[in-house]
Amino acid sequence: MSAQTSFKFKKIFLLTALVLIIFSTIPASAGTNATHSYIVQGDDLATVSKLVEAHGGQISVKLDLINGVAADINPQAIAELLAEEAITSVFPNGNIEASSFTNKFNTVDTDYPEATGANYVAEHNITGQGVTVAILDSGLANYNSLMKNTDNQHRILDWVDFVDGKNNPTDPNGHGTHITGIIVNSEMGSDGSYNGIAPDANLVIVRVLDSNGHGTYSDAIQGLAWVIEHKEEYNIKVVNLSLTAEVQSPYWADPLNQAVMQAWAEGITVITCTGNTGPDPLTISVPGNNPYAITVGAFTDAYTPLNWEDDYLASFSSAGPTLDAFVKPDLVAPGAHMISTMPNGSQISKDHTANWIQGSRYYEMAGTSQAAATVSGIAALMYQQNPDLSPDEVKHRLMITSMPFIEGDVPVEEAQALFSVFQQGAGRVNAPDAVFAEGINGTANQGMDIMADINGDVHYQGYAIYDEEQDIYAIQGLEDSNNDYVTWGGGLGIWSGGLGIWSGGLGIWSGGLGIWSGGLGIWSGGLGIWSGGLGIWSGGLG
Repeated sequence: MSAQTSFKFKKIFLLTALVLIIFSTIPASAGTNATHSYIVQGDDLATVSKLVEAHGGQISVKLDLINGVAADINPQAIAELLAEEAITSVFPNGNIEASSFTNKFNTVDTDYPEATGANYVAEHNITGQGVTVAILDSGLANYNSLMKNTDNQHRILDWVDFVDGKNNPTDPNGHGTHITGIIVNSEMGSDGSYNGIAPDANLVIVRVLDSNGHGTYSDAIQGLAWVIEHKEEYNIKVVNLSLTAEVQSPYWADPLNQAVMQAWAEGITVITCTGNTGPDPLTISVPGNNPYAITVGAFTDAYTPLNWEDDYLASFSSAGPTLDAFVKPDLVAPGAHMISTMPNGSQISKDHTANWIQGSRYYEMAGTSQAAATVSGIAALMYQQNPDLSPDEVKHRLMITSMPFIEGDVPVEEAQALFSVFQQGAGRVNAPDAVFAEGINGTANQGMDIMADINGDVHYQGYAIYDEEQDIYAIQGLEDSNNDYVTWGGGLGIWSGGLGIWSGGLGIWSGGLGIWSGGLGIWSGGLGIWSGGLGIWSGGLG
């Protein structure tokens, strides 16, 4: 079946699949009159609103960005609503949450500027000045080093709260303050480096998570719509989304991913995390499974930030491929024993008191949330150095300058990766080269038409395949000089020969860029995973 012909059946296929998703989420104890929150999408906002109300739904939020509404609807009315020609999707208004956890601290230093080389970038007067980062999280505490830059100038350009509607910055959970500190903390540490990656960047703070670190799709979608609306006013170049949600559908059918794609298409670089459910494959969460966005996994510097030889991937870091067969993460960054700011009395700090750095406002956490924040700070540095970069160019530069974890004491052309491409992506982030390296041209996501994807004209799948006979995940059509797959067969990955070419003085990865282009295949069911579990999303679109 051709792609053109198959999309004639897309509406029927999606409706059947969505009904299965919806009814699988209804508690067995729910009464016939119980309502649940859903995101309903259709041809236009006015028609969707009218039809939802006609079928007894109570609209809570209008989501112009994705032509939809969030509404409380009796599940028994879902089938009738889906049968309306103008309705294209009904999706559970899923839960999102912060992607961090706590562990007991062993050090009081903030080491991630050294572990990424961002301290070197700051020494050359690139500190994120003039670049605005939007942070969608649990809010922000009123700490001077977060509110003001290195010149003691106020940097918070705006604040919006989609949880409680508060007019002034607050963070009852603490996660948002911790993430913000990693990105922009302007305080100087005892080591002579700034404690944040981009200490002079400007901020807009968008609160979408409550005191428990939880939120909804509709909160996050509203937040992204607000960022898009104000991007020119505040020069918003980067959005940090250190939050996760359960994968329930292909990337393109997920409303939060649709909003992320809209932001990317509007010229905003979206950086998100893999999630903390690794190290097994197929554990990438939403919106980390979005093929366009920059998805970041975590490594640890082993408490030796200036010695990169003993660093390794964090076991909690979620791994690919995604269920749509894309290679994720795109790269990895520090995410273990991360020391950053935390409001006293916040929920996280009360639940885990041992993580306070005594006598300070600093607190230790770990997670791919923190890794994503690190890369968001580096992206701000990149934009100060080169304001005209597109999101696809930022992604390309970050990946092409990343340094894969490889075996030591062997010629580089013979080196094998210590971790699979599905665990480390292009490798560890390298701030100096991402910011300063010359002669790097090109874009990520090649061969993908994001507007056609958003409009539903075409969807994509990646290169990953599952070899049932060998019980490995591999990259289709990409083999090394020994005719071995680039694989992940449970432990260490094979990444050698023609794929493992590192050239120049920068330690950059410059071979086999086809796998980083995002995948050129028309979506046809990904790895076949969608045919299990929920029993949907198989066939019909390829």
